[in-house]
Amino acid sequence: MNLKGLLLIFCISFSPVLCADQLSDLKQRAEQGDVSAQTDLGVEYIVGIDVPRDYAQAYQLLFAAAQKGNKLAQYNLGLMYDLGEGVAIDKQVAAKWFKKSAEQGDVPAQFHMGLMYVHGEGFVRHYEEAFKWFQKAAEQGHTLAQVNLGLMYVRGEGAAKDLETAVKWFKTAAEKGDMVAQYHLGLSYLEGEGVKKDLSEAYFWLILASAQADQHAHELINELEADLTAKKITALQKRASEWSAKSDRQ
Repeated sequence: MNLKGLLLIFCISFSPVLCADQLSDLKQRAEQGDVSAQTDLGVEYIVGIDVPRDYAQAYQLLFAAAQKGNKLAQYNLGLMYDLGEGVAIDKQVAAKWFKKSAEQGDVPAQFHMGLMYVHGEGFVRHYEEAFKWFQKAAEQGHTLAQVNLGLMYVRGEGAAKDLETAVKWFKTAAEKGDMVAQYHLGLSYLEGEGVKKDLSEAYFWLILASAQADQHAHELINELEADLTAKKITALQKRASEWSAKSDRQ
């Protein structure tokens, strides 16, 4: 799964658009060595909304806070090295900071630990370790970790193959609107793997994935329509539309 589009975690505790007084106070506290302020201001310089984007300033602030043990600074510093934002890409250094943050319980860092072990970036590829970190993050509600955990159960990577548990994690993430999870949940219902075969449920979840531009889901929908009545298709499309509208309001 490509994470290049993921945003850095924005850890400002107040409004994401700061007034002049708030920004001045944040800078003053950062200069005085306040770790939380250093972390928040470092992320501000990366995001570039309230201040001009400045990776050098961001790095300086995040590194100072990370060395003092701030897990959010450690995570964001890891992302800078992982994505090459303001520094040269260095997966081993990224892994070092992700690990420090993950061991303090930072959920996104735990997810990234899973990714790095799966891809063998920063660490030697190790599926059992990847599974461990994905599970930690998934159990704390991290959607992408839940999807990846489901995929590991499907493939039997890092743990014994368990299609029923895979479906559980796909459903958890799919109900939160994740496209990949919706596709795999629909596929599970279509093939009857880990759950009783149900073409209606398959069609429903694949519609939702297709609406988010999943091409594989779109192709399966076209095949499924030959096995469903026009009345059933209309009802499922209405159900999907109502589900999407309700999800958008939440």
